[in-house]
This record gives sequence, C-alpha cells and structure tokens, in this order.
Amino acid sequence: MPALDDLMQLLGGDPVRSAFDETLRQYPILGRYGVTGAQSERPMMESWPANEPGGPGWPRPAQIPMDRFGVEYRQQDRPLDILGDATSHYLTQADPVVGDYYRNFTGSLDDSQRQRLAEQYRHAVGEGETRPYAQWEERSGLPAYFRGYPFQQWPDDFNARAYTDRQRSSLDRMMEYLRR
Repeated sequence: MPALDDLMQLLGGDPVRSAFDETLRQYPILGRYGVTGAQSERPMMESWPANEPGGPGWPRPAQIPMDRFGVEYRQQDRPLDILGDATSHYLTQADPVVGDYYRNFTGSLDDSQRQRLAEQYRHAVGEGETRPYAQWEERSGLPAYFRGYPFQQWPDDFNARAYTDRQRSSLDRMMEYLRR
C-alpha cells in the first residue's frame, strides 16, 4: 500500500505539512516528547525552546505553542534534518539516553576537533556572529558538530576526518536508539 504522505501529495495534499508528519512517523521519539513543527519560508531552520518568544526580526512561529519545544523548518528540509535539529537542541537535555551520548561525544573531542570548532567560530564571526565563543560553542558550535555526521549534514569525506572511529560508532548507536 502506498504511504499516506505519497497519496496526499498525488491528490494535491499539503506536502510541506507532510514533512513534519513524516518525521514523526519515522522518529516517534519526537512525538513522545511533544516536539512540534512549523513550516516556514525563512532562509534557515530554527529551534524554539519553550518560552522563547524570539525577537522583532524573527518572532516565534504562532504554530509552535509557547510552552513546548518546536522546530521551524523549510519545505526542502528532510525528516533527518528536522530530527537532527530537535535532537541536538532538545533531546540532549530531555532524553537521558541522548543526553549521555551528547556528553560522551563532547567529552571525547580531541585537540584537533577543538581547533576545528575555533575555526568554525572565526568563520561565524566573519559572517556576523556576535556572541562570545563560550556561548556560541554551547548553543551552536557543539550542537552542529554533534549532528554533522549522524544526521548526514556534512560530506562523508569531511566526516571521515572530523570524527574518530569511536565517535562514529557511538553516534551510529544513538541513531539506532532514535529510530526505535
């Protein structure tokens, strides 16, 4: 039987909404934690912690309840992208198993990986980043590094250099957990 989302698209249904529905179908852990989603035309995906209203230039989407975590995503984002954002910005605190994987990963970073983060920060500053390094590292740098390999957000050849075998193995186990 064809997937419901495929039928909805063929019949003129809302494929954008289906992207989040498909994410919830593939990764039910997000539904168990009440993660919500809002499709957006803005240029990038954004995570919204509970009680974060946003600012005048980028307000919280009305579809994401103020008391819940949500992901603002674009039509072209894959379910794996949505899961990656929710995992790195929310499940690392909400789910004890994912939290352990995150702490183990960040604690395993070697000097060359820390240097790579510093280089990424310098690049971000060149693009307009204004937060101090420690704040950027906590809220952006480490979450991005954590999700780059397991959520297929970075090229394979880069991942082979950017992660140790042990880190990739651990992150592969985390992905198995997230698919259950």
